[in-house]
Amino acid sequence: MSVIFITGGARSGKSSFALQLAKKLGGKVAFIATAQAGDEEMQNRIQIHKQDRPNEWTTIEEPFDVESAIESAKGHNVVIVDCITLLLSNLICSSENFNDTSWIFTKIENLIESAKKFVGTVIIISNEVGMGIVPENRLAREFRDLAGKANQMIANSADQVYVCFSGIPILIKSSGEIDGQNYFNA
Repeated sequence: MSVIFITGGARSGKSSFALQLAKKLGGKVAFIATAQAGDEEMQNRIQIHKQDRPNEWTTIEEPFDVESAIESAKGHNVVIVDCITLLLSNLICSSENFNDTSWIFTKIENLIESAKKFVGTVIIISNEVGMGIVPENRLAREFRDLAGKANQMIANSADQVYVCFSGIPILIKSSGEIDGQNYFNA
């Protein structure tokens, strides 16, 4: 019962590192994908990501209800959630009232609770969106703030937190070993 949080910029190696960790942990792996194929470019990205995963892994495509998807992965040793920022984008776009985001934070709290209760390891991936310039428009600033708060919530509850830069994962928080092993140099 452990939660590993991996963050970093776009194309920083987060997903590759998560796949490596899951392979090292071994056993049955469930991959929860939050992406939606809204256009041809995104369809191609999703297809490439699917090809990167071993065929024996279970893929659960769930753009909104990730907490239930984690619970449905009973019997798996490892669950990968990829990714929180796409989940947030999906939730925002499905909402008619962006002025009230409290329900989104409740969903993140529920996701964290499901991850903590999972018998096995849950690896959660998210983009770090707060290290760049201040976004030009209100919606982009609101999204950055929302993602930053969600990432903090997950990082605070995680057993290990990694940040990836240029394909190099750096351990920034550890509350001990995961399943009796140290995966720092995965």
